[in-house]
Order: sequence, then C-alpha cells, then structure tokens
Amino acid sequence: MRIKRKDGSGKWYVSCFVEEHNHKLAFGKLVDYLRSHKKISKVEVAQLTSMREIGISISKIYESFAAQLGGFNLRGLQGGDINAAIRYFKGLAPMDGKKFLRYKVGAGQHLCNLFWSDGRCQEDYLLFSDVLAFDATYDRNKYNLPIVVFSGVNHHNQTCVFGTAMVSCESHESYIWVLE
Repeated sequence: MRIKRKDGSGKWYVSCFVEEHNHKLAFGKLVDYLRSHKKISKVEVAQLTSMREIGISISKIYESFAAQLGGFNLRGLQGGDINAAIRYFKGLAPMDGKKFLRYKVGAGQHLCNLFWSDGRCQEDYLLFSDVLAFDATYDRNKYNLPIVVFSGVNHHNQTCVFGTAMVSCESHESYIWVLE
C-alpha cells in the first residue's frame, strides 16, 4: 500500500494498493509486539535520549530498560518459564505452517539450546542458499546467551536470515547440535 498526501489539503489518500502483497493479520496475543502498538512515555524518551547523548550504546540502553522492568535471565529459567517460551513458539505455528522449532533442555530444566526458522526464512534459504554465513560472533543476547545467525544475500544484495539459534555455551557439542 502506498499512501500520499494531497497537495494543499493536508489529507491523505491511498495511491496504490497491491492485493497480492497482503498477509494475514497478526495473532491476537502478538498485537502488542507490533511496532505500531509499542508505547514509550515522554519520560522514557527523555531518559533514552540523554543516555544516547552521553554515548551509551542502544544495546546497553535496552539492557538498562529491561533491568528496570525486572531483568532477564534465560539461564535461570525454571520449568514453567521454559514451557512458556516453547508454548510461545509453538503458538506461532498455526500462523506459519512451515515454522521450525528445535530445543534442548538440560539438567535442572535449564534451556540449553534453541533453534527456530519460519516459512519466510526457509523460502529465502531455498532461493538464496548458494552462500551461507554462520555467524556466532555477533554478540550475546539479553539473556547472556550467544546468538547464532544463519544468513545469506538475496538478489538485491540484501541480507536474509535463514535461521537463528541460541546456545548455552560455545562448545563443540552445542555447535554440532545447532548445525544438525
């Protein structure tokens, strides 16, 4: 959909609409995660702006905001929390029949490894997998787990993600699990 402003009137109109590019609406529980539904207060914007101005990175600001709201600790998740995370991914499956999820739970019901890929990622892989980048050097996520990204480049020279994983440790065994 392309929306334009009418000259002089200040009103907006739909100038182009392509039905084939449409998709299903977001599942009810996921609506709050859409960019259009995320709200940030003026106080939080001021805090974020001042942190950026003194040179704090976006990722560190995000960690700071998360800590203020209770923090994250995937390594310390207990059975109920692990089950909630798995239910979340499985809940996405009806919206995407090609959703792939694989996980490994270790001793004490700690989530060790997690791999996921959706239909779009898999379609991109079928089209653009002649070069596959396996990047485990990016950073650790907000749960302090290494993130592994499988990616490639499409015909527009844009990066496309084929799959993503989190591993509990950067061991030989963890990477064998992820690559399988």
